[in-house]
Amino acid sequence: MQRTDGSWEGECVWCPMLTAQYTMTAHMIGLEIPLKRRQGIITHFRATQNDAGVWGLHPFDEGSLFVTTLVYVAARLLCVSPTAPWLQGARRMFDREGGVQRIPTWGKTWLAFLGLYSWEGINPILPEVWALPPSVPFHPANYYCHTRSIYLGLAVLYGQRFAAPSSPILDEVRAELYQGGYDEIDFSAHANEVREKDAPFRPRAGLRALFALSRLYERIEPKSIRPRILRELRERMRRDLRASSYLSLSPVNGLLTVLALWADDPDDADLKRATEKIDAWFWEDASEGSRVSGAGSICWDTSFALQALSTLPDAAVREALTRGASFLASQQIEQADFDYRAAHRIDPSGGWCFSEIGHGWPVSDCTAEALLALLHTRPECLGREGAARGGRFILRCQNSDGGFGSYEPSKTSFPLEWMNPSEMFGSCMVERSYVECTASSLMALREIQSRYPDVIRQRIERAIECARRFLTKTQNPDGTWDAAWGVHYVYGTMFGVRGLLVSGVAPTDERIRRACRWLLARQRPDGSWGEHHTSCQEGHYVAAAAGLCVQTAWALTALVEADDPDRGAMKRAAAFLERSQLASGEWPNDEFTGVFFATALLNYRMYGQYFPVLALARWNRHLSEDQRTAETQCNQ
Repeated sequence: MQRTDGSWEGECVWCPMLTAQYTMTAHMIGLEIPLKRRQGIITHFRATQNDAGVWGLHPFDEGSLFVTTLVYVAARLLCVSPTAPWLQGARRMFDREGGVQRIPTWGKTWLAFLGLYSWEGINPILPEVWALPPSVPFHPANYYCHTRSIYLGLAVLYGQRFAAPSSPILDEVRAELYQGGYDEIDFSAHANEVREKDAPFRPRAGLRALFALSRLYERIEPKSIRPRILRELRERMRRDLRASSYLSLSPVNGLLTVLALWADDPDDADLKRATEKIDAWFWEDASEGSRVSGAGSICWDTSFALQALSTLPDAAVREALTRGASFLASQQIEQADFDYRAAHRIDPSGGWCFSEIGHGWPVSDCTAEALLALLHTRPECLGREGAARGGRFILRCQNSDGGFGSYEPSKTSFPLEWMNPSEMFGSCMVERSYVECTASSLMALREIQSRYPDVIRQRIERAIECARRFLTKTQNPDGTWDAAWGVHYVYGTMFGVRGLLVSGVAPTDERIRRACRWLLARQRPDGSWGEHHTSCQEGHYVAAAAGLCVQTAWALTALVEADDPDRGAMKRAAAFLERSQLASGEWPNDEFTGVFFATALLNYRMYGQYFPVLALARWNRHLSEDQRTAETQCNQ
């Protein structure tokens, strides 16, 4: 699976929403989609349809009006007939809902871009908020970076009430989305109406009141203010594009940026380069078609692939390790080449991105796992100074509570989640401390300390002590930890256990033993673990219908590293992984075990490859240590 440049990367699978938005963007800006890709997009839409003929945020979703509407519109813009059999499930959903008026706000905005929804039915997305001093708690500078980047694009497009020119195909689609005449709909009455199944995080009373105040402001706002602010925000967009090698933070905000720049100047030079870079987010094959990935994961996957291969004694992996380490070392950001303070960011120097170096957005745990991979395989590729730079970036991500954020530390203690306007996603307004980022960061800092004792020694010691207190405080009474980026208690508990152990907590400590007892109590008779994704929202463990290889690997890793005395349980887990392995050497991986913002499930295609290898290698090493201990006792 290794690429010629030494890297590894698996697709980060989300849902067809992004592909639909790409198609809609191409239509609006006049970007010609090649025939092969057009056919591939249709293949992807059909491959991701559920049994009811509609689409959801993930394959287990019974159907989202948001995703279904966007896919339907995109398919029509690709000249699929409204009578096509595979679009009839969507048509039936629209009929049941009485039209798409109650689509979530994010969907309303995308329809408004195409002139398929009135801006009067969309709650204000004020660009003027950006003109406030950054010290104001609800300034977008304090938002989680993905949230503020999306808000930036939406604010610009809302601020100018952007709508693409009408056309015959859009006129047809407008009639298909609504019952009765479009011009007869009172869209303003639907501004706060959202289909219940699409909105697990509905706006609270405080946010609805803020929307009302925003409408009042728009009625009295001097007309000269907004154009100036929009010019400044577009320039901010251009700076952000350049800082990310025109990739944008993600395809979500990248497409909004393309639209916002095109709406101002179709010949914008930065727009042209950003449009060209959209291709970097695409995955294409015959079976699943052409689709936009949720993220690029080349550094993340390469780090874990190197860690997995480094556990193997086979000399045949040496070349792969050398090439992989060389690639990964080349991905460390040397020095910021933009004004990161003006962009409301921390210094990215020394960090690794989830994606490739040009992306320019390093992450604490991506940096940590890259450091671990290099220090365990080819430390000479990194050197003392490279390790120090990586450690300093990680330390910049630590919060006052001792935990670590992802892209940056939290910027405000003022509660902002009540302002969450997304309706579909939770815990998305600000950076916070995550058990996964904290544990990975702890392991990397400890490894740096072990190899280079004099490197930022005092700062590392203080950071580890604070992080240990954070992990202790956030452990649930039953022994688990809540995860943010995986499903859910099994994932969080693996990281919680590993983090406490590396921080100096003994395996016999009650905190570790309580976590292990919880894991053991949820092992299935076949030796596996399987947790349902609804645990992320329910607030308690929900068992899946069957055991999952990736989650079994996570649980086995935690038990082995905690030196759990129940060797039989670990043996059964290893046996399950051995039975599940395919003849090709792979493990089945159609498991959506990644997640973000509580509801958005992801399938990291390589999780099913390196996590089982890592778990089995640790188990085999554990067996060898047990055998050596037994032989020593026997000789004595």
